[in-house]
Amino acid sequence: MNITIPNINSANWEIQFSARCVSLKGNTQQKHLPEFLLCYDFTREIFGPPLSLPFHSFNEDTVTLSSVRDEQLTVLFERDDTLQMEIWITTKIEPETASWSKLFLAVGMEPLTGLQFQVAAGNFFVDEEKKVVVFLDKDTETRERYIAFITHVSVLMFQV
Repeated sequence: MNITIPNINSANWEIQFSARCVSLKGNTQQKHLPEFLLCYDFTREIFGPPLSLPFHSFNEDTVTLSSVRDEQLTVLFERDDTLQMEIWITTKIEPETASWSKLFLAVGMEPLTGLQFQVAAGNFFVDEEKKVVVFLDKDTETRERYIAFITHVSVLMFQV
């Protein structure tokens, strides 16, 4: 894979696409294509090797990153054709390698059919100790307000 970082002072570049990134240990992590993450090391100004995600996804699936106390990455995975989500957390994350553990088994999404995080809006965070996940997304009807969905590993989701 060949990735070029253009000189920002040059008029010869443009942004082809955008993707949500998260910061972890001073580096930027970004989902790249459905299969892997890219880590950009700002101190060395280079990209690390592609890091595998713990599942196989397709472009139409939802894959959203979040960080936990700037120490671990979490990834939310929702297949386009199901009402189930998986949340994974890194057990080890370095510029060259990542190991993952499933933090929450599939979360029942039956009460909220149609919840599919929008690329530009959806976000989430995890409280590992309390086994709670909070999902934030734009209202699919008005797109003018955000809605929080809160779930516990053993409880169905409710909307706030």
